[in-house]
Amino acid sequence: MYTCLVVPSAIEAKPGVESLLFFDGVCNLCDGFVGFVADHDSGKRIKFGAIQRHGDLLRFHGAGQYAEGGAEALTTVVLVQDGAIYTRSDAALRVFALLDAPARYVAAFHLLPAPLRDAGYKLVAKYRYKMFGQVESCREPTPKFQSRFLDYEPADGDPPTWSH
Repeated sequence: MYTCLVVPSAIEAKPGVESLLFFDGVCNLCDGFVGFVADHDSGKRIKFGAIQRHGDLLRFHGAGQYAEGGAEALTTVVLVQDGAIYTRSDAALRVFALLDAPARYVAAFHLLPAPLRDAGYKLVAKYRYKMFGQVESCREPTPKFQSRFLDYEPADGDPPTWSH
């Protein structure tokens, strides 16, 4: 018997929708997640920014509580997509929905109740530094992925294509 995993249409972004993923730039787990996403997003639909560097942009999008100094700073990844803000498991699963198969099938976990998903997310988030470690400061993106990061400046001086 074969089982077909379907990404729920409720969490799939429309074609052409810009997605900004903000993450804890000193967290090794978060850094690994961003690398995985960049490797499996052949459509390059997701741009990345470290929360530590982009607090003003988070505040601009109405997500200031997740910026450094905010009430919920560094407790979750934050996805800004089509004017909406998603956090915790909603953000992670919406990101997976944008990835290439088979990675995108992880988004099927969106069918689980949000309180259950978020309880697991919060548990991992609470112990992520102990389990995966952290670095002193945000890493710089590799040349392969520089254009995917919000603070990337092209060598020729032209502004980045992603602007807010």
